Amino acid sequence: MVQVLSSPLFITASISLILSIFFILLYFRLKFRYEESVRYYLIFALAALTSSIFFSAFAVLVNSADNLNYLNVANRLTVISAMFTIVLSLHFYIAFFQYKAPILLKWCYAICACFSILAVVPNQYFLSKAFYSTSQYYTGLMYGPLFQMWGAWILILAMYCIFILVNVYVRQRRRHENGATSTVQLLLLANLVWMITGVSDTFTGIQVIDFPPLTWIGSFLVTCSIAWILVLHIDKLYEERRQLNNRLMYDHLTQAFSLSFLEIRLTDVINSISRNKLHGLSVCVFDVDNFKNINDQYGHANGDELLRQITTIIKENIRPSDCIARLGGDEFVILLPDNQQENNAVMIIERIRKHISESLYGIGDHKFNASCSFGMVSATAEHLHFNDLPHQLLSCADEALYSAKHQGKNAIGVATLSDLS
Repeated sequence: MVQVLSSPLFITASISLILSIFFILLYFRLKFRYEESVRYYLIFALAALTSSIFFSAFAVLVNSADNLNYLNVANRLTVISAMFTIVLSLHFYIAFFQYKAPILLKWCYAICACFSILAVVPNQYFLSKAFYSTSQYYTGLMYGPLFQMWGAWILILAMYCIFILVNVYVRQRRRHENGATSTVQLLLLANLVWMITGVSDTFTGIQVIDFPPLTWIGSFLVTCSIAWILVLHIDKLYEERRQLNNRLMYDHLTQAFSLSFLEIRLTDVINSISRNKLHGLSVCVFDVDNFKNINDQYGHANGDELLRQITTIIKENIRPSDCIARLGGDEFVILLPDNQQENNAVMIIERIRKHISESLYGIGDHKFNASCSFGMVSATAEHLHFNDLPHQLLSCADEALYSAKHQGKNAIGVATLSDLS
């Protein structure tokens, strides 16, 4: 009959196994598809897998008081997996926090390997194949002096984990990384619980005290804490990529699209025209009339505010399929794809021109009027034969802009690509 005490062990073993599989898959996804340096994901996945073996073996151990064969295998697996769970967690802390450990990890693994070899072979110095009633809750194997050394080694590993986390916490406090210190605090708490429960189980094993199995609680708490920290790390990776994409995609001052995105969008629209998904495209290049004088008279802060307000006006007056991008300085481009035969681009630009000229701009009491000049050109499928059509469209629209400037500014100049054929 399965003891009630072993039920949480079977449950935590299943959860740890699921976490291990999830983070192994995540590691390969991030490593080979996105080329992220996330070796610590693999280390944690191995630690979670080892924890799953530890919980399962401990559960069998608790239920093996009457079966020496089961007890023999389960007890030895518990001893081996307990060591490697701790040393893999230690390895994770060193890798994740980029901590330069004064004690080499390879020696920790080597010592664990030596104890594992001793644990595999029944012997009177470590573990014999004989019943030994460790407590009223479960039975273990007869142990020798090397088993006590194993217990001391486990304690050293646990203390070394805490030592590293304390040093990482101090380092982050000095760097004022407040958000990061909270994760280290969580790990410190989990590892302290792990060490205390591990010591209590060791004392129970050598009949100093008589407690039910507790090590699994600390071990599972550490596993869940690391998993949570890696979830936060995934969120941080996503946020960093999102910010990078925003910097590449948007102009930092006006939040109009960037020049690099404009080139991509322009190419995509032309490709859509070639596939008959769009009827045509209108490109409008514009700038602010007398922008230098505005900067000189009202200051650059007001000049920047003017560009932001003009961008807002345009976003409010264009369609969802349209987009505005900043070329640089006070020069912008509006792309207006056309889905139908009727081209409403000129009407949209006229509405924008009028709105801009009728608005007031400036910060605080420094209010002033401003206007813009626009140059437009349209293309359809019949213009796809042009070499470097995106460049031709922008050049032609730029010429139309200069034409509008010569008309007295605050005007719309319209050019045609036919003149360039």
